[in-house]
Amino acid sequence: MPKRSAGCFECRKRKVRCDETKPECNICLRRGTKCPGYRPTQSFILHKFDESTDKPALIREDESRYRYANHKPTSSDLPSTATAQAVSRLPASQSEYLDAPLPKQVSAVAADRIQHLGTFIALYLPRTDGPALPPPSALMLGLPTMPANSEVLMAAIDALSAAQLAVDNRNHLLMHRSRSLYGTALSQMLRAIQDPVTALRDETLLSTYLLTLYEVFVGITQGHGFFYHVQGLLHLLKQRGPSSFQTRLSMQIFHAIRYNSLSIGYHMRKASMLDSPEWLTVTIRAAKVDPYVALQDICIHIPRLLERTENLAAGGSSQAEIDSLIIDSDHVASRAFEWLSSFERHGPRYEKVDVGAMDGFLDICADRVFDPAFDFHYFGAGICYLIYWMSMLIIQGNTFKLLRQYRQLELKQLMMWDRQLGAYADCICRSIPYNSRSNTGYTAKFGSLTPLVVARKYYEAKGAKRESEWCETVYMGARVPGLYQSPVPLEPLRNVKDTVKGDPRFI
Repeated sequence: MPKRSAGCFECRKRKVRCDETKPECNICLRRGTKCPGYRPTQSFILHKFDESTDKPALIREDESRYRYANHKPTSSDLPSTATAQAVSRLPASQSEYLDAPLPKQVSAVAADRIQHLGTFIALYLPRTDGPALPPPSALMLGLPTMPANSEVLMAAIDALSAAQLAVDNRNHLLMHRSRSLYGTALSQMLRAIQDPVTALRDETLLSTYLLTLYEVFVGITQGHGFFYHVQGLLHLLKQRGPSSFQTRLSMQIFHAIRYNSLSIGYHMRKASMLDSPEWLTVTIRAAKVDPYVALQDICIHIPRLLERTENLAAGGSSQAEIDSLIIDSDHVASRAFEWLSSFERHGPRYEKVDVGAMDGFLDICADRVFDPAFDFHYFGAGICYLIYWMSMLIIQGNTFKLLRQYRQLELKQLMMWDRQLGAYADCICRSIPYNSRSNTGYTAKFGSLTPLVVARKYYEAKGAKRESEWCETVYMGARVPGLYQSPVPLEPLRNVKDTVKGDPRFI
């Protein structure tokens, strides 16, 4: 069968070579005629059946349906009375299908990206009902609507989606592929931040944040990549300034960056610029309606207190500086107590259940050290509680250390402090099974890593071996063991801390 011409209807009728320009060919435009368009790749075929044999006697293509499909209908294009009557005799379903516009072609790359991104969101976010997600998680819901013309964002999405699929399916080949995509994303990010205009766009900021998540998924740099990406994000924030965060997307990105910065501050015991008054004005409105943001506004001050404590250890501090640090620590703790009182004004937002009711957790750790576990009313409540208990264990543990070193505590006071700190660590561990279920997604699993490290440090310092080993077992289970060439340390930023301590380049 000879190859059919791909030219427009007019050029085919005139039997001339068509340049096949879409939507109207240049041949028709130069002649001053109206280009009728082209035959689609999929055509409608009309069959005429023989009533005696019920077999098609005639097959032809109704090309008239495609003429002028690229033009808006005019009065001259309206069908005649006879044609309208013929069409009206068709079933309504067939008429609607035949008159529907043909879909545009989607490239294979775009189709794969849409599929992989959809899978990433389904696996990463919790699949449970409840109030709105915390801002860092809600940020992911907007990825499918982001503009596809940002090369740096598309590269970051490709790398992160591949990492999610590789981790979930234990696919080593896909893991290597994701590393290649990660390298491409790093190149695109470097090119983007070198442009003074592109560097300040939301897409560049979001892309860098997505690469921090890639480091959490794959962990090929033992925590160093996560740290340096967060530092890069803080530098981009500094370039943009607080007044640049006005849109919903930019605010969600800011909340996500602030939590990562807080995690770094807890590990490194070093403050960032985000606890300054000008940066706290960014979240002043959101904190009035969102308990997650309000809690972050309180916790962001803790790394500064930890840094001041480290400076005390260097010596040369006066008694007034020591007293001021203890007073400031008590003030932050009091604000956190007030937050909890407001958060639980209608009662605790969780129930105590048998740890076996937490689907899949006993497969990670069969030891029932912390039983019962907490079953939170919704995902966002569990995240807020985890951040609160972790932060209180850190700040109150630091205050207790200062009091023991610079004040004289009675035995009763020592026992009260020990009971309070132990309660925070216990609550953290009872929260982990909820976040380890499959239906809470990888965001919940990864969100429990830093609190687990904090709880383990407490139990290790106290000499509680069984509780400490439980934390380690659950931590390694959440990291999906078996995909990494070397074990992931429980303190991935320890070497980084030694490297950058006192280095003014880091915010």
